[in-house]
This record gives sequence, structure tokens and C-alpha cells, in this order.
Amino acid sequence: MARHPKHKSTKLSAARVKEMLRLEFEPGRQDKCKMAVYRNIISKVTGISERTFWRYMKELEAENPIQEDPNQLKLF
Repeated sequence: MARHPKHKSTKLSAARVKEMLRLEFEPGRQDKCKMAVYRNIISKVTGISERTFWRYMKELEAENPIQEDPNQLKLF
């Protein structure tokens, strides 16, 4: 079954959430983790649910795949 194309408004909302996360997220800090940023900022500004937040994050990761570091050692 083919997936429906994403609506323009959904893409704009996801980009807005991504920008808020980029400004507030700090790796390694418990008070600035993705979940804390969602609870304290994103949910209050946008009103989206936690499930929608994670769906937006998944869509954004699919658009921008993570490039592997060639210097990183691999287990297998």
C-alpha cells in the first residue's frame, strides 16, 4: 500500500518543530534532552501530541540521513 504524500502544512509544522528543537536541544544534558524540550517548549507552543512529535522527528531523519564517520570503529 503506497503512502500518501505529506501535506504542505505538515511539512511546515515539522520544520518549525525541528527549528525549535535545534535551538534548545543539547546532547548530554538531561534538562535539555529531546523529551524535555518537547514537554517544556514544543507542546506548549504548538499543542502537538508526543506521538506527533516523534513522527515529525522520524520524517526529518528520513529526509536527512545520518552520515557515518569513516574513522568510527565498527563491531561487525
